[in-house]
Amino acid sequence: MKFLPSFHNPKTRGYTTYYVIVLVVVTGVVILTTLQVIHQNIIQNSMTFFEGYFSLFMLIRNEKAGNGFLRHVTYVKSLTIT
Repeated sequence: MKFLPSFHNPKTRGYTTYYVIVLVVVTGVVILTTLQVIHQNIIQNSMTFFEGYFSLFMLIRNEKAGNGFLRHVTYVKSLTIT
């Protein structure tokens, strides 16, 4: 049970790695679903998107990842406004 706190404490080493892996897998599933390679019912599809948003939220809790995300969002926002 020693590995479980690393999923909740954003300062641990494995925290970012775990949620990045989850986000990559969710992104792959969404792409495969969009290309109709795999088929999901509405509940599975909703849960897949929920897990993606949850993992993105958990990544933003990490100070370095959150600051990097905000920096990229402001850069994209500045490109779309002008």
